[in-house]
Amino acid sequence: MSTIRQQIIERLEGSTMTTRDLSRELRLSEAEILRHLPHVARTVVAARRRLIMEPPVCLSCGFRFKKRERVNSPSRCPLCKGEHISEPSFSIQ
Repeated sequence: MSTIRQQIIERLEGSTMTTRDLSRELRLSEAEILRHLPHVARTVVAARRRLIMEPPVCLSCGFRFKKRERVNSPSRCPLCKGEHISEPSFSIQ
């Protein structure tokens, strides 16, 4: 049986997924997935791969959160102050 982090890595190796997608597939809360992602990033770096985060985008004005380091979704857009923001998605390369 594999660990939760190994299961996350397996899912992200072949596709791009959001925390919500991972939560549904692994039957865990999104908060738990978010707690594991920084550890997953360190694990894949040791194997000469990387965790790629497709940054969230404000759906009101189109602002991209390019420099965002945190894996969770921002609460509001710094430009338009809108709260309709896409989730970041993750993959492993």
